[in-house]
Amino acid sequence: MPLILTTRHISDAVVVDLAGRIVLGDGSGILRDTLRSLGEKGHRKILVNFGGVAYIDSAGLGELVAAFVTLTNKRGQLKLLNPTERV
Repeated sequence: MPLILTTRHISDAVVVDLAGRIVLGDGSGILRDTLRSLGEKGHRKILVNFGGVAYIDSAGLGELVAAFVTLTNKRGQLKLLNPTERV
């Protein structure tokens, strides 16, 4: 199942809801582009909801780490919601 990504705003935070697989060449690029775009638009509180994620590979994890470092350097926050053992 390809990655389906939606965003919504709650107060001063952006929630990124994910469903599907986050893998090299497919889902990781979508995740990277979305997180980068949100940061460039000035959003500093980003919550990534993993409730619907079936699998994430090392490329996807790398994108999360890169986004975390970038936001932290800009005094922002990136937090994970609903991580499961299966991810």
